[in-house]
Formats: sequence, structure tokens, C-alpha cells
Amino acid sequence: MKGIFANRSRTFLVLAVLGLALRFGFVFAASDNQITFHSGGSDAPLYVLLAQNLLNQDGFTYAHQPTAFRPPGYPVLLAGFMAMFGRRYIFAVRMLQLLLGIFTVVICSSATLRLSGRRAAEAAFVFGLFLPTLIFSTAQMLTECLAAFLTALYLRYMVIQVEQSDTGSAWGMGLTTGAEALVRYNAAALAPLAAWTVLRSRGQKARISRIAIVLLVPLLVVTPWLIRNEIAFHGRVLFSTQSGTAAVMGVVMPQGRSNPDDIEKMRAAMPWWTEPLETNSPARLALPSEAEINRRALRAVPGLWAQEGWHAIPLLATKLAAFWLSTDQVIDTEALPMRERLIRDGGVLAYWVVLVFAVCGWFALRGTHPRMASLLLVYAVGYTVLHLPLVMNTRLRIPLMDPLVVILSGSGWAWFVERMGWTREVPGAGSRVEV
Repeated sequence: MKGIFANRSRTFLVLAVLGLALRFGFVFAASDNQITFHSGGSDAPLYVLLAQNLLNQDGFTYAHQPTAFRPPGYPVLLAGFMAMFGRRYIFAVRMLQLLLGIFTVVICSSATLRLSGRRAAEAAFVFGLFLPTLIFSTAQMLTECLAAFLTALYLRYMVIQVEQSDTGSAWGMGLTTGAEALVRYNAAALAPLAAWTVLRSRGQKARISRIAIVLLVPLLVVTPWLIRNEIAFHGRVLFSTQSGTAAVMGVVMPQGRSNPDDIEKMRAAMPWWTEPLETNSPARLALPSEAEINRRALRAVPGLWAQEGWHAIPLLATKLAAFWLSTDQVIDTEALPMRERLIRDGGVLAYWVVLVFAVCGWFALRGTHPRMASLLLVYAVGYTVLHLPLVMNTRLRIPLMDPLVVILSGSGWAWFVERMGWTREVPGAGSRVEV
């Protein structure tokens, strides 16, 4: 087994080429008219419908009714690609996401290099290339790939801010927070974390101005969306109309599965919502406005949790397992073909291996960079707690946590190599290499 590490550079290059080939192969294997690949479809048709409505000059609406249920960033991107590439827009978006996925891994590796050195950076790059969740997201007409790219940028700027306490990385955190908030609503929580990062950084110089940057720049980025909502919903919606429904789903269908039984449970919990909300069908006109649906849903949530009683504890445990261990990909999948189930099982197993190295990497980082380790722990725990009342599944974890897992996994691999003694001194080289 030690022979694998006899020539690190050659091994790294071979694995890198294989990882890149795997990503290219996965994307090119998808048909040009498939908006998802190895997926049940999920929310992809809804993003495409919004993009088509934008392209048809119907605005950000369903059935000409204003919507703020989905963030605007990804539908705007899809609409732009539809206008530029026509019927080939799906292939063009996949090519963009293929590049973004590779850049995501490069950025994660760069952050690891700053924290734990070259060996860790190379390991992070390889782990990131082969991480199934990050590969999967590149072929879908979904937000995960773009959001993961922005998260990776944010985390790298966080590392630089802790190291250098500079204005440039503060601007980086602010801009990436604002941009990602327009792609995934929950990314808005990155702003207070960025402020905490500035407070925990070593430098005292210009601290107030750096805090102002990380808080105000995201606000400026999303301001056009806030103004639009103020006008479209007559002051009844600020940022999103998704929170109420997501909170109801967090109790009734906590893993977000769209099977018939769960849909019926949702209709029982929200009897005023009897037809699909995200449709251009005339049936949409029979529903209340999104602002009213959101308000009613939020009012129903306390009662739903009260009905759970002590059952809320195993419910929360199930949600945590789905979010961090991807159990939603291996449980209750009997309806899928055997080949698809095996692919998912293998993907989850591979993720677990990388996750173990990430946990080891965090403990190693706590010894070498305790300030950074504490901030990353706050990030992981904070977002986990934020999602506890809401839906929790693998797809929701991917853009927020998987870049972090990649960064830490490289540090964990370097720690593992040191512990196993797979290094030796090279006479005259002044450094150690893997053996």
C-alpha cells in the first residue's frame, strides 16, 4: 500500500487527469434535452419555467402572478442562456457549470494550501474532483453548482481575512454573500458570519470599516430584489415567500421528498394550498397570493411541532442524518431502478470517506490554526441549526457544506499521512516527501 505514495507528483497528476475525465464524461453523457441527469427532476422544471416566463417578458411571475418563492439569480442566468444559445442552452449551461465545478475544486484547494500546505492542497483537489455530490451538481439545471462555487470563494476569502485582516477579502466576502443570496436565500446568513470573522481576525486596523463592508455590500447587491418585492407585493414581502412553506415541510415532509404521500400530508397541513403554486396554469389564479400563503404557513408551524410532541426528537435526528450523512439517498429508494440505487449507495459511501478525512482535518486545524478552526465550526454548526426547523437533505447541504468538507479533507489527509509515517527525508532537499 505504501507504494501508492512512492511518487506523489505522478500519482497526483494521474488522479487529477482521471478526476477531470470523470467530470467531463458525466456532463457529456447527459442528453442535450435533459434538464437533469441521474435525478428525478426535482426543482429543475420550475427554474426553467421561471426563465421562460422572463424570456417571454412576463416578468418574475407564475400565471402573471408575482413570485418570490425562488431566488432570482439562477432563472435570470437560464433566461440569458436561452436568449443566447436557443435550443442548445442546456448544453451551454452544463459547460458553464462544468467549468464552475472545476474552479470550485481549485478554490477549495487554494484555501487548503494556505491552511495546511502543498500535500493537503493536492489531496483536497483530488477529493474535490471525485466527490460525487459536486460531480452530480454540474449536470443539473439547478442552483447547487453555482452556489457551491460562490461558497468556495467565500470560504477562501474568510481564510485570507483571518490571516491578513485586509479590506480586499472583506469586499470578497461581501460580494460573494450578496451574489449567493440571490441564488440561495439561506446564503444571506453568511453576512453575520462574515462580521464575526472580521471580529475574530488578528488585525485591529480598519475593523469597523471591514465590518461595514461585509454587512452593507450584500445589502446593496440584493437591494434591487428588495425594491422589486416591495412594489410587486405592496409591502407584504421583503426578501422571500419561501420561509413559511419550508418551515411546514420541515415538519410534514422533512427530507423534501415529492412523493404522493408527502404531497397529501402537505395539503392536509396547508388546506388553502390545493393546487401547485409554481405553474402557469389558470388553477394558480384560484390560490391566495404568495404573501398570504407564506403568512398562513408560518402561523401553522407552531401547531405542527406541538402535534409532534416527543416525536420531534427522532424527527430532528432523521433530518440531521439526511443533512450530514446523506441518508435520504439510501433510505426509501426502493422505487428507483437497481442501477440507480447502486450509484447512489456508492456516492454516499464515497462522501462518507471524504467526510471522515474532513473531521480529522478539523481536529488537525484546531492544533495549527485554532482561530480558523473555531470559525469553521461556527459556520457548520450555525447553518445546521438554521436548517433544523426546515427541510434537510443532501441537496441543501451540497452548496453550503461540501466545499468546506473538501477544504478540510485535504488537511485530514495530510494529518493521516504524517500519522502513518508515509513520509521520508530527501537528502539535500530540505523537505519531506511521501514514500
